[in-house]
Amino acid sequence: MIDHPTNLETLYFSAFTDPVHALVVGASGGVGSALVTALLADARVASVCGWSRKALALEHPKLTAAAVDITDERSIVAALDGCTALNLVIVATGLLHDGAHHQPEKSWRALDASTLARNFAVNAIGPALVAKHTLPLFPREGRAIFAALSARVGSISDNRLG
Repeated sequence: MIDHPTNLETLYFSAFTDPVHALVVGASGGVGSALVTALLADARVASVCGWSRKALALEHPKLTAAAVDITDERSIVAALDGCTALNLVIVATGLLHDGAHHQPEKSWRALDASTLARNFAVNAIGPALVAKHTLPLFPREGRAIFAALSARVGSISDNRLG
């Protein structure tokens, strides 16, 4: 968690005419937890749903937390029961490695089909499934934002090792 909430004007909150109802996916990670903290501190934010693989250590009256596996569509649908109105969704998840079993490839020789499938499931399919189920909850009029963040390590133009 960050000590001081960041200025969220960069998310164009001034353009929201209604209170902000936000969902942060990846709420227990570094970026996600900072976003949750900043959103909770902003008076224009009425509610925050925080999704993560593990339980959040944060409690707040505006926060509804859920354990969600974004690679499991049923998990996404079940977690949405607690988030009825949304106009801001931020997906801040990503997978580079998970320790001993799932390491980043350093060369083409290290490519493994199951590792590639897991990366694709977490980094591409998961955010798409979140969009599939959250975009219909956006208001028909007014501002709504869906954002999916990606790590620089996923950049093709900045990939020097493989």
